Amino acid sequence: MSASSSLAVRRVVSATPGRIRIRDRTLRNPGRLADLEAALAEQQGILETSANPGAGSLVLHFDQRRIAVEELETLVDATLDRLLATPAPTGKSRRRHINRLAKIGMLGSLATSLALLAAGQKRGHAVAGALFVAGLGVHLGTHRHSIFR
Repeated sequence: MSASSSLAVRRVVSATPGRIRIRDRTLRNPGRLADLEAALAEQQGILETSANPGAGSLVLHFDQRRIAVEELETLVDATLDRLLATPAPTGKSRRRHINRLAKIGMLGSLATSLALLAAGQKRGHAVAGALFVAGLGVHLGTHRHSIFR
């Protein structure tokens, strides 16, 4: 078995006559999934596509008289390899940046809150605590998909 066919086994998770499902962790990036969907939708024999970024999957309905399943699996693998060679769209890095700022804010507000509590500044302690909770909300919102699995 060649390296490319072993990759196809991982990416094409189900194949029935006229329909295949592709799944890859990298397709959880909506920009990358949209790029793959657009590239494959242009191919002759592809009738319909259905993307699910949350699952990182793409379902292709195709005319099996115009394109064989094996040929389509090879096409999917080559197209995905080509897309993975280019940098991913930046949507995820923005989220990471916001999450990083939230974590820094949480750390700073926690230290401030404890210092104000030690100094007897109850009102300032409460305000700093509220800022900590706001940062925690941003952090949990960023990781909500992995928390609620």
